[in-house]
Amino acid sequence: MAKLTALFAAPALVLIAAPAVAAGPNTTDFDASVAHDDLDLTTENGVAVLDQRVKTIIRRNCANGGRDSVSLRLERQCRATAFARAETQIRVAIANANLNRVRLASTNTPVAPEA
Repeated sequence: MAKLTALFAAPALVLIAAPAVAAGPNTTDFDASVAHDDLDLTTENGVAVLDQRVKTIIRRNCANGGRDSVSLRLERQCRATAFARAETQIRVAIANANLNRVRLASTNTPVAPEA
């Protein structure tokens, strides 16, 4: 089963997928970071770019090179499980970006002079 760990305050999502079944030639094991410090995750475009980066890394790392039905099934399972686990990290990163935007907005609000 794929396993992902989250770095909540980090500028990158860390994807760690373990083999879905007992070790063998059709399993995939990877650890990859997905940078997002250059993205504005408070926008739809920023979130879409992050989703694409995550999917690209997962697709690349889950590829096992096999063309038989077992290899293809394991590859699909790896991708589905890794992306499902990454979704939590993606939501946390987006929530943190929105929270930071609210914090910045509240600290940049001019104070009305006292009467």
